[in-house]
Amino acid sequence: MPFVEQRYTDRGLITGLVTVNKVTFSKKDNETLDTLSLGGLSILQKKSGYRYSFDAYLLASSVSGKPETEILEIGSGCGVIAILLAAIKGMLVTGVEIQEEMAEMSRRSVLMANLGERVSIVCSDIKDYHARSFDAIVTNPPYRPISTGRINPDQNKAVARHELMIDLDTLMKRSYELLRPSGKFYIVYPAWRLPDLFFSMRKNGIEPKTMMIVYSNMNSSAEICLVSGMKDAGKELIIERPFIVYSDKGNYTREMQEVFTDLTLPKSH
Repeated sequence: MPFVEQRYTDRGLITGLVTVNKVTFSKKDNETLDTLSLGGLSILQKKSGYRYSFDAYLLASSVSGKPETEILEIGSGCGVIAILLAAIKGMLVTGVEIQEEMAEMSRRSVLMANLGERVSIVCSDIKDYHARSFDAIVTNPPYRPISTGRINPDQNKAVARHELMIDLDTLMKRSYELLRPSGKFYIVYPAWRLPDLFFSMRKNGIEPKTMMIVYSNMNSSAEICLVSGMKDAGKELIIERPFIVYSDKGNYTREMQEVFTDLTLPKSH
């Protein structure tokens, strides 16, 4: 269990000093300290802002590559995917996050996990980021066009869900520019936007290579898809077998449990 030393002012609790794995860091009063399902890892999240879900584990599980593979995460948020890829798969991850508060919080999570040499968080608009190229890009981007749905009054949630800061086409264009030759691209995206995703990927030189459709249960319609692509690759798409999150009894399926414990996806035969 983490040890938390609370500090108070005349305005109430403002921060705490938290010790995890012999590392002491600050936790603000609008943040929670949550334990990940593997690796003995913990992470900071906003109490009322956007919070990661099982799709973060699925996306991290879909990323293949050897240790030391250089990864760029576009829109790294609280840092959960970057931390999983670095801690469990040994990859070198640069996370680019446009929201300064989220970037600062995720840096503390990286330090808490003793991953400062493997994960770098950059606060920047990806449209202005031109540092270098990468072996692979991973992203869980905003997915709703501004013209659809109600924009959440919480800025953190709004930026995560609606294309306020970047649209799909710009995301794909920048991904192509930041990938090395034959670089790989990984994305989790709503099933209802698959036509837009495939069109934009091919238009911008990233060929769809694999797709796994994720269902909540056996009787539900598709919710999200895990898609991978490759820069300037030939035209051949492999559709993996469906992935089911919950059993008929409402428990996680064996495949989902393996994602949580091993960060691996089932292989098609």
